[in-house]
Amino acid sequence: MTEKEKESATFHNEDAVFRIAMWSNIVAWVTLILSLLSFGNIAVKIITDASKIFAPAGVPDALFNNANLVLGQLLTPLTGGVFVFLVLRGLSQALYLAMDFYLDDEVDND
Repeated sequence: MTEKEKESATFHNEDAVFRIAMWSNIVAWVTLILSLLSFGNIAVKIITDASKIFAPAGVPDALFNNANLVLGQLLTPLTGGVFVFLVLRGLSQALYLAMDFYLDDEVDND
């Protein structure tokens, strides 16, 4: 089998797989940075508006409800951003691992 026939027998392009993995890493880090910036923005808003949010401190139920609201607002960008970050990083690592297996198998066949 000639080299050209070997190349046409594969169903992927190694460079394309490496580019997908690279872009997966880039998008993962951008997503994480944007979610951290969103978290910081929400935290600053909550700190600056703390007197309005926790004004009815005399009523324990109102304080508890406001604390749950604040916590929910703070955790929303972090949970989504961290989840997307982990999924994209996992995709990238899975592609690199698959390429390692493929290239190792290709070396054994030669």
